[in-house]
Amino acid sequence: MATLKDLATSLNLSVMAVSKALRDAPDISVATKERVQAEARRQHYVPNRAAQNLRLRRSGLIGVVVPQINHTYYSQLVWGIERQAESLGLQLMLGHSLDRAENEIREVQKLISRQVEALLLVPAVRWQHRLATLELLRASHVPTVLLDAYPAGADAFPQVSWVVCDDQRGTQLATQHLLELGHREILFFAGPNGSSSSAGRFSGYQRALSEVGVDYSDARVFLAGKDIESGQNAMSHALTEKTPFTAVVAHNDSVAMGAVEMLRQQGYRIPEDISVVGFGDGLLAANFRVPLTTVRVPQIEMGETALRLALDLQKGEKVQPRVLPVEIIVRESTKKYVER
Repeated sequence: MATLKDLATSLNLSVMAVSKALRDAPDISVATKERVQAEARRQHYVPNRAAQNLRLRRSGLIGVVVPQINHTYYSQLVWGIERQAESLGLQLMLGHSLDRAENEIREVQKLISRQVEALLLVPAVRWQHRLATLELLRASHVPTVLLDAYPAGADAFPQVSWVVCDDQRGTQLATQHLLELGHREILFFAGPNGSSSSAGRFSGYQRALSEVGVDYSDARVFLAGKDIESGQNAMSHALTEKTPFTAVVAHNDSVAMGAVEMLRQQGYRIPEDISVVGFGDGLLAANFRVPLTTVRVPQIEMGETALRLALDLQKGEKVQPRVLPVEIIVRESTKKYVER
């Protein structure tokens, strides 16, 4: 592999001049820069990022921790981060929490030991010690941006910010869509307690009902989670309780898919008997056995924005959290209610 010294020798220039030309330094002529760049292409020169970062006392590494990369929602987030990182000459180090607090802390400790310059984190669901990971990061002085949700108290950490979607607006749109179709008995499958996304989505459901004078009832709210199995369990519970309903708003697409599968097992047709709305619009939503009406979250943009915020934090800038807009995407899992 060609080195700076090889380029300098073939061009009869100093190594410093070649380095400056490749960095587009202002004190090198345009003609010299063109000669150097042409020779670099001819010799297939590849910059040694590790050596550059060592000189600059940087690692060039960005840590990313998500629950699981094989979930399409999180893979889209990581893709957004990666696209932004590549344009800036940065590399990602990826860890998986499997949505468990102890795994999250272990992965963060590993990334800190590798001297990542910043950390992007989808927080794991937890019932206690919600700020333990942020305390660890504060002690290590690693700027951190949370994606998709944040714990109460995160605003007390000056090196922490977050990028989320407009969760309240999202479930408000989802519930309004069903109300406009004539549904009045609408179940809500809530996400895990203690999450900003869960609280926001529950609030949006309540607000939509209130706006049209439909009474809210605890009997129509069931605790789910974030995965397909929790959606199946929530629907099984609802059917056992014999709560009358004609539609469901789910915490996310996975929960919605679980609900649909349980309904189909019990002989219900979607959407002829029951309409279902998800949240997220991951890659599977449009390709589910019943294409899913859902709330679209700009997942790639969320990843890109998170990395930009992290780098601003690294520079010592004051960073305001970002809330990204959402929209309702209507597909085949919802239908106008017809009284029987």
